[in-house]
Amino acid sequence: RPRQRRAYQVFEEAKQGHLERECIEELCSQEEAREVFENDPETDYFYPRYLDCVSRHGPPHSKSPAFAACVQNLPDQCSPNPCNKEGTQVCQDLMGNFYCQCRAGWGGRLCDRDVNECSQQNGGCNQICLNKPGSFHCACYSGYTLTVDSRTCQDVDECADGRACGEARCSNLPGSYACLCDEGYAFSSQEKACQDVDECAEGRCEQACVNSPGGYTCHCDGRGGLKLSPDMNTCEDILPCVPFNVAKSVKSLYLGRMFSGTPVIRLRFKRLQPTRLLAEFDFRTFDPEGVLFFAGGHQDSAWIVLGLRAGRLELQLRYGGVGRVTSSGPIINHGTWQTISVEELDRNLVIKVNKDAVMKIAVAGDLFQLDRGLYHLNLTVGGIPFKEKDLVQPINPRLDGCMRSWNWLSGEDTTIQETVKANSKMQCFSVTERGSFYPGTGFAFYSLDYTRTSAAVGTEAAWEIEVVAWIRPATDTGVLLALVGGDRVVALSVALVDYHSTKKLKKQVPLAGHCLPIKVCDGQEHRVAVSVQKGEATLEVDGTRGQSEVSAAGLQESLAVLERHLQDAVCSFPTGPDVPVTSAPVTAFYRGCMTLEVNQQTLDLDEAAYKHSDITSHSCPPVEQASP
Repeated sequence: RPRQRRAYQVFEEAKQGHLERECIEELCSQEEAREVFENDPETDYFYPRYLDCVSRHGPPHSKSPAFAACVQNLPDQCSPNPCNKEGTQVCQDLMGNFYCQCRAGWGGRLCDRDVNECSQQNGGCNQICLNKPGSFHCACYSGYTLTVDSRTCQDVDECADGRACGEARCSNLPGSYACLCDEGYAFSSQEKACQDVDECAEGRCEQACVNSPGGYTCHCDGRGGLKLSPDMNTCEDILPCVPFNVAKSVKSLYLGRMFSGTPVIRLRFKRLQPTRLLAEFDFRTFDPEGVLFFAGGHQDSAWIVLGLRAGRLELQLRYGGVGRVTSSGPIINHGTWQTISVEELDRNLVIKVNKDAVMKIAVAGDLFQLDRGLYHLNLTVGGIPFKEKDLVQPINPRLDGCMRSWNWLSGEDTTIQETVKANSKMQCFSVTERGSFYPGTGFAFYSLDYTRTSAAVGTEAAWEIEVVAWIRPATDTGVLLALVGGDRVVALSVALVDYHSTKKLKKQVPLAGHCLPIKVCDGQEHRVAVSVQKGEATLEVDGTRGQSEVSAAGLQESLAVLERHLQDAVCSFPTGPDVPVTSAPVTAFYRGCMTLEVNQQTLDLDEAAYKHSDITSHSCPPVEQASP
């Protein structure tokens, strides 16, 4: 082909009479030139005639006018057509030469070379230029369509078709569109609907996770001392923000350790001779009722029980099957130390407070009972050795009180001090104030009835929950009161929640109810009041009333659920309830001092259905004073 192209050049110059001898010699012999063209059908018609002109008029370099005339008179150069048929519009005979006029999109002498229009300014296309033999066309990316000029692309509004996103919201985008769902939902292209995202399956929570329509809630083991971190996914320790002085005295004996009412100390004395009872000790309490000690034999023999009722000393005694109850003296449950003594003296029992006799009761018999040659006396502290119903007058034996400097029968009880010293749970707080102390471990609960029956037949029973809590918290998180129904469902919860949790709980827990700020870490006492009844719920902190965080419909839904639970038995838990960690936004035990009043009745933890032994019913350690 290169030699063919050079031959054409030689022939064209020959026809013009401009060919030099040197150029002719480049073609070598005529035999070689013939080999160049003999296999090219487009030149079969031309070369023999050209050779005939050479033979008759001499070679081109002779510049013979006859040779030039012979060449110019050769036949039509476009027959047969030497041009590329697809790319040529017309072939023009130039009398010994030809010219191929190319169609648009083609080039080259024979119009056999495609012109790539896309290589120059993208062919004028707005987005995509597609080249093809002899032509090109413009195209658009997905989401666009060509305008009437066949070059410019414009966005397709897929949302104009209401079926694009089905139930979801459609948002048109440049070249595309998006199907939008509310937070917590994801679009399903197959269903063409928004479906709930199970965030719990994604492992977002460090501990427990509860998925809900459009959201999720992480829970931390509150009873294990954990709360949600600010990110509301991980957990962190619940740290005290107010230090309480919980130091204990190793020389004191705490009487309220056994909630069952069983004694904290049991002693048995044996004597060879009849011996009179002598008991003396210092005593401190805020508790109005309970048992200090029992002395005597078994239930049907002679015995005495020294206790408190309404803050005054009470002595119950049984001699010869006859029981008596005597109460006298000053009120002593004011939290200061009192010296109390009980002594058998000349057939009398003498009770003294701070060495002043407040009771003197004549008795017919001795407390020491003869058995098998020995005189026996049982003495129990902080409880009685039989059921309280078998007392002369029933009394709640549980007593949140403290003893020190005790002397039982002339000091023959030194082992008690060693036992108390080795067990801190048997020791009292060095300093106490009035109130109940919740150390952040263990719970208590009551069986309370919140319904009010009506005499009218067919009248729906009314219900009401009025709660007043005087609190002095040690931490910013914990349950003050929770009502738990069947299947351990939390029907109502009043709790302290730290601020960052409060903000997100409004989104995560649709029926979170009322929220109100409180300065829990100032070491001061605060009054929290809650009133819940049919159709209404209010929350007040230190006289400031809070606003509901839910809609009226949401509030009514919550109250209806609460009312259904109140128709059956519910347990009322001061501090954290015994429920699964996912049952409520807050399950942590309250820590600090608290006095609770429910429906105008002050709750006495000694009257609870159950109380953990670490919770003190009527005494609370003071807040530690900052060092100067």
